[in-house]
Amino acid sequence: MTLREDLLREFCPQNALELERDLALLHRSKGGQGFVDAIARLQEFVGTGTVHHYAHTTTCQGYLIPRPWNLKGGFLRLSTGEWLVPDLRTAPVGGIFLSGASRGIERLHIIDVGWGTEATEYTQSVEDCAVLATGKPPVVYREAVVARGARCIITDFMPAQDAHIGRTPEEMPDTVNYASFGSEVQGEGFGFNVSHRTFKRLQDMVGREVADVDAFFDADAGTGDLQVLEAHVGTPGAQKPILLLAHLCHPRPGANDNASGAALLAELVRVFRTVPVEREVIALWMPEFYGTIAWFADQKPDLACAVNLDMVGEDQAQTGSTLEVTATPWSLPSFLPDLMAVNLTTHDFRLTLTGFTWGSDHAILNDASIHVPALLVNQWPDRYYHSSDDTPDKSSVQSFEWVGRGVLDTLADLVSGIPDERAAVVAARIREQGLADGVRYNDPLIRDWVARRTRAALLALQQTADTPVVRAELAATGTTTSMPAFQPKVPVIGPIEEVWMTTDDLQWNDRLMRDFPCWSNLKAEVVNFIQLGVEREDALKLATAEFDAPAAAVHAARHYLELLTARGYLLS
Repeated sequence: MTLREDLLREFCPQNALELERDLALLHRSKGGQGFVDAIARLQEFVGTGTVHHYAHTTTCQGYLIPRPWNLKGGFLRLSTGEWLVPDLRTAPVGGIFLSGASRGIERLHIIDVGWGTEATEYTQSVEDCAVLATGKPPVVYREAVVARGARCIITDFMPAQDAHIGRTPEEMPDTVNYASFGSEVQGEGFGFNVSHRTFKRLQDMVGREVADVDAFFDADAGTGDLQVLEAHVGTPGAQKPILLLAHLCHPRPGANDNASGAALLAELVRVFRTVPVEREVIALWMPEFYGTIAWFADQKPDLACAVNLDMVGEDQAQTGSTLEVTATPWSLPSFLPDLMAVNLTTHDFRLTLTGFTWGSDHAILNDASIHVPALLVNQWPDRYYHSSDDTPDKSSVQSFEWVGRGVLDTLADLVSGIPDERAAVVAARIREQGLADGVRYNDPLIRDWVARRTRAALLALQQTADTPVVRAELAATGTTTSMPAFQPKVPVIGPIEEVWMTTDDLQWNDRLMRDFPCWSNLKAEVVNFIQLGVEREDALKLATAEFDAPAAAVHAARHYLELLTARGYLLS
């Protein structure tokens, strides 16, 4: 039997589904007891591993690690005694992450502040009150709690609405959505997530009568740190290790997001412990973003590439999802996304290879300062994303089998070589995309960069599959110019977080996030290009082309670079 056949034969997708069901019973907040219990459950399944502990008191590489947070209980009732949010010990998704503790049971007057994200909406005092707000909770928190002394936020905020798959408050009136305050909060106030139906009822009450609530919230610092589980399988050798990672955090149930990725990763590790491979593979389970950057800063690993498993278990018929394999950014070309897409292609499921997007831990690895080609395997959109309805019955063993086999196939390719026929398909895909982009853009700067990144991806493929077809596709790129070398221009590693921003800066950034879906991608990639020695205006031009950014977003990115330079985060 070949290595590939051994790996695929050993893989049991039902294991992943059953483990997802276990993890979905735990409220996996960063630093909370449920997160610790989830790590213990994973260790029971995968065997030995190392648990790293990272204190919340440090600013790590531009990221402010959020304070550990452990939900112990709470409720929200009308002053008449009618329940609005059940006991948070049984329905923890009703408590907004990073809420502080209440002062016992507090009776609070309710004031409707609309979106609650702009100062003009606060036409009356909200001090020591509960506010109804439909806006993004971290922004509402700054306006209502920090700036004006409100005690409590009540929201039905639903992120990532999508009418095409029925993901709207009106079509999901009894769903409770997950929300979090910003990582900078220190427990000055607390908040509750309620269903759209309950929220509309409260709005109606506030409009025609005096409405008060009795609120109780019990939370503490839990473990006092953030924990990351690391496991090693395979045999170290001359080739750099491959990293597989999946974030473990999110509220109960959080089945597809991301108990599914964590569970599939655990099953893959079990397979590798049973079927030895002649290459080291590192597995990582962590709090999203914060655990990854802390681990990189601490361990400083030298990696070949990475695969990020996030929301992989979806039953597509129920969730409306499509499996996305995301390309690496233009600043870091790789053949890996095309290889993964080829290995996952089937007529039985929806699949697409997209351009680079932010949204999960692969973004940290693709930063120019870390320079590890990393792809995201992720089902998106999802009707039940970040909600009380993200339960294991929305997953399917068929999806686990499909994604798991695709990842194992890809790893077998990287360990023992890509079959010639498959390498030819991958090379053709890379060249075809390069040709399409070359035709699309008239600007010489952009066309030159497209040719460079096409050549770089094919060169990387040639190192694994040096076949006549790959060599021919490489020769046809029409350029011999290499990608430029990394030139450190930022005094930290990883993408630049917002820890340096003032309140005004944060409000400006929030508006850009709302107005331009490409904003997170754009501002990070501009800095990546600059760290490859590209002049600022040329970097803006390249990033604009990559993400089809409108002129207003480009103007904002130019101002962003000025802010970074003024604050010492970007060297001039």
